Amino acid sequence: MSNSDLWIRDIITTYGLSLVIFILIAVVISRKWSYLQNRIYKAYLTGFELECAKVMAPYKRHLFQSLEHIVSNDNVLRSMGSIRLLEIGVKMGENIQFYPDYTHLIGVDRNLKLADYLIKGNRSCQFSHVIIERLIIGDGSSLKEIPTGYVDVVVTTRSLCSVTSLKSTLQEIHRVLTPGGQYLFVEHIAENEGTFVRWLQGMLSRTKIWPSLFGGCHLNVNPIVDIKNAGFNHVVWDTFTVESYASRSFHWILSKQHVLGVAVR
Repeated sequence: MSNSDLWIRDIITTYGLSLVIFILIAVVISRKWSYLQNRIYKAYLTGFELECAKVMAPYKRHLFQSLEHIVSNDNVLRSMGSIRLLEIGVKMGENIQFYPDYTHLIGVDRNLKLADYLIKGNRSCQFSHVIIERLIIGDGSSLKEIPTGYVDVVVTTRSLCSVTSLKSTLQEIHRVLTPGGQYLFVEHIAENEGTFVRWLQGMLSRTKIWPSLFGGCHLNVNPIVDIKNAGFNHVVWDTFTVESYASRSFHWILSKQHVLGVAVR
């Protein structure tokens, strides 16, 4: 037996059991990967995103104050004192509390069970002040069900990071808004260039590690340039940092920088 054969035998003898265990674990994970993704993302939504929504409530309350003064372009809704609002990325419905009574809501989300959650779920009573006009399964990059110039307001909060095409989503937002309609946004953005966190955001996003576990979220996105180039007549925005000693500090470190603003069609 040659030296190379002896070396291979020694490797198998020493590490054979560990190798077999590793292969078995890899097979189990690959077969259960979709299930694990869903469980991790659900825990993320019901944990961190809810926690995040509470911390960011003052910023949202300030942003959504303008909803009380919007006059609908729809004659019927205007006569009723209502508006039509489309939200992309409804998640757990944490923004609905800020919407005026009798708002006609069109919700867009990847959650296949969104209707059950908003209408029949344990928290459905918290959404009863709005009228759910339509729920669309998707990410906002295609809103072909919505006519051009149909909605008065579009809202996204921490959602543009997960769309399949940022450019297409913004084009659709611009298209479905009525002339003079408003796009209200609060989105997390990448850290400054040259920082370790920025490098980490890029690495986790480019390798698809983070998107695969957290609903397609890309940590290295900064949509403000795309928003400014989407054809809106007027865009105002500002950046802010959310500091929190929340239980999931790693998530906060990776998505604490935000941009908040209004774009008018």
